Amino acid sequence: MIQSSFKYGDFMRGPGLHLKSAILDRITSHSPSRIWTAVDFMDLGPRGAVDLALYRLVASKDIRRITRGLYDRPTTNQLTAKPTYPDYRSVIDALSRRDQVRMVVDGITAANDLGLTDAVPARAVVLTDARLQPIKLGNLTIQFQHAAPSRLYWAGHPAMRVVQALYWLRDMLPRDKDRIFKRLMTVLHDPQHGKAIRDDLRDGLPTLPEWMQAIVRDLLRKANGSAQIQNDDLSGQIKMPSLPDVKRRATKLAPKGMEKR
Repeated sequence: MIQSSFKYGDFMRGPGLHLKSAILDRITSHSPSRIWTAVDFMDLGPRGAVDLALYRLVASKDIRRITRGLYDRPTTNQLTAKPTYPDYRSVIDALSRRDQVRMVVDGITAANDLGLTDAVPARAVVLTDARLQPIKLGNLTIQFQHAAPSRLYWAGHPAMRVVQALYWLRDMLPRDKDRIFKRLMTVLHDPQHGKAIRDDLRDGLPTLPEWMQAIVRDLLRKANGSAQIQNDDLSGQIKMPSLPDVKRRATKLAPKGMEKR
């Protein structure tokens, strides 16, 4: 009887190395700020094989394990030469993808993200329909609070941070409205996200409390007015042909025998 030295591990080593390379190629092709989960690689192989490949990539220090099931590509701060901490917003996005849950940041965190306050919270409070343990990222702790579905309408919406910030800024609006509106107008005219935020606010207006509806309507009116002014300015830059030019072009296009009519 011939003894075979074949081992299942040897058979899997080839596909396993290919999967590891494929995962690493995908990670390195994106921004280092992106946070990854196993579900982001399910098109490349079965879950068990993906988990094993991620484990090996962490062991080889090609990627970093932030917390259970979350990974990123580690980067180094050029000033301190120490590893940088992941962006909490990317962590929240990854958790939403991994667990298929809704998440909404609290008001002060949203206001800070939008540049509406200089206050730097020591913790980011996230409302969610899941029960999750806190995650510590350097000096910042992400804490999760279980919330009713009615408080999570804006989860995943472009205008979520604007709405949450307005809740927190409600008491400041009477005395600081000009500054707040000026900053929010900048947000609403952002070249990349501004239109989506404006459309989202308009569509979700009925879900807001009455006091916020009035503010949002005012913001949208001002934003639309500014956009109209910008369009008018652009149209004023278009050079219109003079009357003689129009007549000459009409003469050239007219059928023979009609040029002198």
